[in-house]
Order: sequence, then structure tokens, then C-alpha cells
Amino acid sequence: MKDLLTAKETANILGFKSTKQLYALVDFFDSRYDDQWELIEHIHFEFTRSSGPRNRRPRLFTESGVEALAAYYDAEKKDFIKKILDLLTQRRVRVRKTLVSRRITQAFFNSSTDFIPRNNLQFVPKKITIDVLQTNTQGYNNSVERLRKEGSLEGPEALKEDTHFLISEDNNLFWSSKGIARIAMDMKEKSSLKRSKSRRAWMEAVTKVVDDCFKKEIKRLKSAPRNIEKAIKDAKRLSHDKCLVTGEAKTRGNQLILCGHHLFDKHTRPDLADHIDNILIIKDSIHREFHSHHGSESCTPKDFLDFLDKRNDLINIDTSAASRRYDKLVLRLTKLQENFANNHLKYQSDLVSY
Repeated sequence: MKDLLTAKETANILGFKSTKQLYALVDFFDSRYDDQWELIEHIHFEFTRSSGPRNRRPRLFTESGVEALAAYYDAEKKDFIKKILDLLTQRRVRVRKTLVSRRITQAFFNSSTDFIPRNNLQFVPKKITIDVLQTNTQGYNNSVERLRKEGSLEGPEALKEDTHFLISEDNNLFWSSKGIARIAMDMKEKSSLKRSKSRRAWMEAVTKVVDDCFKKEIKRLKSAPRNIEKAIKDAKRLSHDKCLVTGEAKTRGNQLILCGHHLFDKHTRPDLADHIDNILIIKDSIHREFHSHHGSESCTPKDFLDFLDKRNDLINIDTSAASRRYDKLVLRLTKLQENFANNHLKYQSDLVSY
């Protein structure tokens, strides 16, 4: 997949004050018929829509496209293209660091129960280590074996148990961020992937960001219960202390017990555990009945809608107010299902545009 830059990003890199200036240059390229000043679709850029006049359609640019645009100025402005290439390199590094951060965040979300805390460090199993490094079992095993053979388990720079790694009760290796950084450095310098510039760059990025990413995710895990409690409290306030299924309100004369039901359950979708849209305020009796009906399996908004289909007596749709409430609830849960069934909110929020 190409790493595409928006017109605004491209204009900023080239030092233009607006995208209008950028597209004026693009139009110049399109008007020329010599190979020297040519922008080629799928190589230098992609159109964001397929219809409409060519000179009116917005574009996304590849790095080679930006380099081609920069080259036009090189004859007039000394070292201009070198400056642009430096900016592209810096951007490439930032983007790669962001991708590594997202990969680590994903690993923590998917396997938060597999961690072992020790000495203020968090140790993760082989599976997560391989995932973060974007390698395979053979590559991982080869690197660990090299570290052993080359004496990295001894001396002042040795890998230390309870610092870089630990051995679990079932005799499996777990790695800390410091240990993963050492493996990444070994792979960058000594494995067969050293021939690949992109893979070397990935390993270099891992060594630079893995420690900070681990610290950030450990902090998030520790604060998760408090954040969830706050989200439920906020959801109750927004619901005006009403059950959003029956419409019953908590009043001085009706001490209704209200619960915050996680539509996507918090165990399989911790990324949505403190997301207020994922918390539905309902009566305690309905909450208990749903989980008794659904069992201990993971649940989704669709599961709750299916439950309501079977228990439509909970909603008196004969009244216009109840009918509107039900329609609103169905729309909300349907949208939530569509938006997040296969999409992690956390990964989206971590995306950084450059």
C-alpha cells in the first residue's frame, strides 16, 4: 500500500502557502508533453475520485510525486530538492514511529491479560513480541539464539533476567520493552532482513519508541477501571437517570437501580470500555436478564438488539414517546455496530497526519 500525502501536506512540504499554488504547478506539469516534467497517475499521484474533469479532481501524492514536483524548482533554487528530500525523510521517520506505536497499542489491547508485571516493568509473551517486531517465529528464534551465542547473556551489556526477559512458571520466555529493543537492534544489524531498508527502518523505530509506548499502555491499563467508572457516571447523567429501554426514571419515589451495560463487552473490546457511546444505561433487572439470556460469551450491540426483539414487551411501542425512544435506540445501536464491529477506536485516535 502506498503512503499517500494529501494536497495540504504536499503544499506544506514544498513551502507553498496554499493548495491553490500546488495545483497551479500540477496543471503546469499536466500541460507539458515532455518526459522531464510529467506526473504519472498511480506512480506520482492518485485521484481521490474517479469522475469529473481531470484538472478539477483532487489528488493524493506519493513521495516520488513530491520529489518530481520539487525537482522542477531545483534548477532555480539551489539545494531545494535536497531540502525537500530531507523533509520527506523526516516525515517517513515520524510516520514509521506512529505505526510502531499503533502496533504496540494493538498488541496491548488484544492481549492485556497475557502480561506479567515485575520490577515496574511489563513483560509480554513471545506472540506479542513477534507481533511488535513484525517478524515470524523463525526470525524471532534466530535472533534470540544469536544473542545467546554472542554472549549477550553475559557481561555489562548482557540481557538480564527480570530486566530484559523473564521465564514464566510454564518455562516460556517473556520480554520487557528493553528486551524487545535489544532483539530489534540485533535484527536490524545481523539478520537477513538487514538487506531490506524498510525492515531495518522498522526495527530502528522499534528500538526508539518501544519503551515509551510500553509506559503509556501500562499507565492506560492502570487507569482503566477509573476511566470506565467515570464513563458510566457520565452516561447516566446524559440519560437523565432513565432506563433507555423502558423510559423509567430514577426519582425520589422510585429508587431505580440503573446499570451501565457495555454493548461491546469490555473484555474483548477494551478499546471501547470507557467510550460513552458504548455504554447503555438500563435497569438492573434488564441487565441481569440479558446476561442470563446471552451467557458468558462476548457481546455486541447486535446481540442486545436481538434480545430486545425477543423481549419487545419491555417497550410499550403503543405510545408515540416509547416508539420514538425505541427507534432512536435501534438507530444508535445499529450505527455503533457498523462503526466499530471490525474497527478499533483506539487505533483510529492514534493516527497522526503529517
